Amino acid sequence: MYCSKCGEELVQAAKFCSNCGQKVVGSVVKNTEMDSNSFETVSFSSRFVLGGSLLTPDRLVITSEELIYRKRNKNLIGVDEIAIPFKRISSVELDRKLISSTVIVYTMGNEKVRLKNFSIGDAKRIREALTKRLNK
Repeated sequence: MYCSKCGEELVQAAKFCSNCGQKVVGSVVKNTEMDSNSFETVSFSSRFVLGGSLLTPDRLVITSEELIYRKRNKNLIGVDEIAIPFKRISSVELDRKLISSTVIVYTMGNEKVRLKNFSIGDAKRIREALTKRLNK
């Protein structure tokens, strides 16, 4: 079974997702035979040791249809969510620092979305997942 919110694999008798805390409602089972146009949902979290928030790390969920980025807002009392359909994404770039990376997603209309405080390995996997979905 997998979480309906973040896509994390669930323990058999779980009542809540260990990754995002979402209550498990019914059984969500992923189909192992995916067609060529569908992709597995993947999720990533920013790292506290790389400058991310301890209480609410930035979360990135990549589905087969869109990129969803959740980050703590500037008032520190809520979470802002940005959802970008892949049809609107024009390119993806990595801004690598010494121990962390920022993933820059360019959308149609010259808009930039910066996904900050991810490990270098996670940033490479994010870029690879996005590139696969953009080239489908």
